[in-house]
Amino acid sequence: MKKKLFTVLVLLALVISFTQAQAVKRYSFSGSNPGGTWYTMAGGIVQLLNDKLPPEIRFDMIGSGGSVENTRRLALNQADITLTYSSHMWEAKNGKGIMDGRPSDNIRVLMELYGSSHYFVTLKSKNIKTLQDLEGKKVVLGSPGSGSSDNSRRTFAALGIKVKESELAFADAARALQDGNVDAVGMSGHPSAGLTELAMSKEIYVIPFSKSDLDKVTAANRYYDPGVMPANVYKGQTEAVPCFYFSVYLAANKNMPYDVAAKVMEIILSPEGRKYLESVHPQFKGIRNNASGVKSMEIPYHPAAEDYWKAHP
Repeated sequence: MKKKLFTVLVLLALVISFTQAQAVKRYSFSGSNPGGTWYTMAGGIVQLLNDKLPPEIRFDMIGSGGSVENTRRLALNQADITLTYSSHMWEAKNGKGIMDGRPSDNIRVLMELYGSSHYFVTLKSKNIKTLQDLEGKKVVLGSPGSGSSDNSRRTFAALGIKVKESELAFADAARALQDGNVDAVGMSGHPSAGLTELAMSKEIYVIPFSKSDLDKVTAANRYYDPGVMPANVYKGQTEAVPCFYFSVYLAANKNMPYDVAAKVMEIILSPEGRKYLESVHPQFKGIRNNASGVKSMEIPYHPAAEDYWKAHP
């Protein structure tokens, strides 16, 4: 009798466990790879959401090259939420560039996370002072599938500079520069974990864009604006560095349930959520509703985001 009762209890426990597991709804967050800015930022968002959401809703971060891969996944229903560039969302919507011939209406905006810089880093010992000095040099454009790589390509195309290009994961790119295997690395967003670590052991140099450089690059790319990286982002970088900026958004698939998207908005934009994310990475201080930027992209808000921003103008 006791044996039968024990068996019944075990089976009941297994049924309950299975039922609970089945009840959990999981959503994929397409992130980045180690050494890049987004690896830290995406990890922070996922940690915050999983800490604050009910246990039946979970977010899982999946590795990614960056914005190009993230945006394609969202457009092709291969991810539920991600970080993405304004330019890449516009291209996906219109079947241009990264989604050439494959327009998609699957992307919905949640919020602008920050204005991001794009720049190039070398070692002081290489005596590279301008972007034009990179002509013929070995340059890591960024991680495969990343916005960094796309931004680097667009920069060199606008300036007519030809380099010996390659793509490496962000941490690997920093090591390749440290070991002298490449001459420079392109990076979007600051500070980058890989470059911060590199600057602790080697003297780095962030290559400034000239005014002529910025005029050409921003004229050729509608979502770029001239800007300046503040001084002391990296060890030894004692002066502000001219570079260009673009907008980074948090976006979701249009099929994300309203209640889930609403919870994401509430958690991230709560005072507690903002404080936590700013402790993860300083660029989270830029979180806002950029209504004019969203309008220019012609990408709709997710209904939950639209309602949130109407209630919190």
